[in-house]
Amino acid sequence: MDADFIIIGGGIAGVSASARLSELGSVVLLEAEDTLAHHASGRSAALYEPHYGAAPVVGLSLASRDYFFAQKDVLSPRGLLTVAQGFEMEALRADADDMNLTLITGEQACAMVPILNPQVVAGAATADHAWDIDTDLLLQGFARLARGNRARTLTKAQVTAITRINGGWSVTTKAGAFTGTTLINAAGAWVDQVAQMAGVQPLGFQPYRRSMARIPAPGGHDL
Repeated sequence: MDADFIIIGGGIAGVSASARLSELGSVVLLEAEDTLAHHASGRSAALYEPHYGAAPVVGLSLASRDYFFAQKDVLSPRGLLTVAQGFEMEALRADADDMNLTLITGEQACAMVPILNPQVVAGAATADHAWDIDTDLLLQGFARLARGNRARTLTKAQVTAITRINGGWSVTTKAGAFTGTTLINAAGAWVDQVAQMAGVQPLGFQPYRRSMARIPAPGGHDL
């Protein structure tokens, strides 16, 4: 076998898995694009709010806290404000309980962010336990750790076929073929395609396009 672990996908999930698994055995990471974190991992407006998400996600976020804070400049204070219309107040209160947020009035929220429409915002919740994540710095730290443990990282290595072999897997890519004992699917938006190549039932994963427009704030607001 070429490796104990073959990881398909070079986003934050794949690279962090490479860093951790390289402490346990040999790793080959395969990324289809020219660079790591080419897609969502390199474009996300990343926020670390450890109480956000489903229970498994919250568990992972809380378990990651010490590591994040031990990395110089990976986190920077941001804070969080979430707003609700009248019909959303029950959901807002539930979120506040789940995420340890502080409920405030709509008037207080509009005072904090004057661009908000007081005729629409019925209530809000805030938290100071939220931080911006420097995703590139975080990813490069994991990549250095993986390299230090002799993990191999290949870009321009789009997977074209996956075959089950005795004792593991054979993965054919545009950069060559590789064999490994354990296969990790960290392909992001392409997880179902990779799963199908491996003969695994897809999850029905559906990626959606997200768009953000940056425009000058109206009324001279400093936002």
